[in-house]
Amino acid sequence: MNAPPLDAVHIVASLTPESAPLLNVVVHDSVGSTNDVVRERGQGRSLHGAVVLAEEQTQGRGRRGRTWHSPAGANLYCSLGWRFERPLQTLSGLSLAIGAMIAETVEADYGAKLALKWPNDLFYEGRKLGGILVEMVGEDSGRQRVIMGIGLNVDMPIGEGDAINRPWTDLRAAIGRPIDRNELAGRLLSQLAEGLTQVDRYGMGEWLQRWRQWDYLKGRSVVVEGVPPVTGIAAGIDDDGALLVDTASGRSVLAGGEASLLQIGRAL
Repeated sequence: MNAPPLDAVHIVASLTPESAPLLNVVVHDSVGSTNDVVRERGQGRSLHGAVVLAEEQTQGRGRRGRTWHSPAGANLYCSLGWRFERPLQTLSGLSLAIGAMIAETVEADYGAKLALKWPNDLFYEGRKLGGILVEMVGEDSGRQRVIMGIGLNVDMPIGEGDAINRPWTDLRAAIGRPIDRNELAGRLLSQLAEGLTQVDRYGMGEWLQRWRQWDYLKGRSVVVEGVPPVTGIAAGIDDDGALLVDTASGRSVLAGGEASLLQIGRAL
C-alpha cells in the first residue's frame, strides 16, 4: 500500500473551526480495538471528544461480538467518546443518526450515495461498506457516556477481502479514485461533532428523518432474528429508530435484533 499514513496533525487541520475545539485526536499504528482505547482513556480523564484512530486493529469487532476485519494501512478504524446531557432512553436511535451523518458526508463531499441498513450498516450498491458500533459506558454525574466506533472500507488491499464472508466494497470502488484518509477522517469527525451536539440539544428527530432517505430495507422482505423470528415487509422506522415490519398478523415494532433480507432486488 502506498497510501499516506494517518496523521493526527493532518486530520486536525481538516476539521471545521466549529468542531476542532470539541475533539482530541490521537492516532496509533496498531491497537486491539479503538473502542477499547477510548474506554481506557476515559478512565483517567474526560471521555468527551476523545478520538482514537488506528492503522490496524488486531481485535476489531462489530455488533454481537463479530470480528471486524481490520488490515493495516488501508481503511478507517475510528472511535469517538461523547457525553450526552439527555436521558438514556432518548438515545435509542443513535447508531442510525451516526449512519445518517456518515452517509450525508460521503454523498456531499465525495458524490457517492450510500444505503443504510438498520440498525448500523453502511452499504453501496448492495455491498457492505462499513459499520457502526455504539457502546454505552455508564453515567457520569447524570450524563450518558457513549463510545461510537466506525469501521469504513476505504481501499481494501487485494486478497484481504477474502476473509470477509459477505459481499463488500470500499470507497475507492464507489468513488472511482483514491481517497486521502486523513481528509476523510477530518470531514467525518467534523460532521459527527457538530451532529452529536445537535442531537444533545434537540434530540434525534432530524437525523432519523434524514436516515429515512437512505433506508436500504424499506419495502423489502426481511427476517429479524428473535424467538420467534419476525418475517415480513420492512416498513421504515418509527420516531425512536425502531424497525417497523408488516407481518401477516399486523405491524411489529422492533427495537433490537439483526435484520436480513429474504430477497435481493427492488423495494416495493
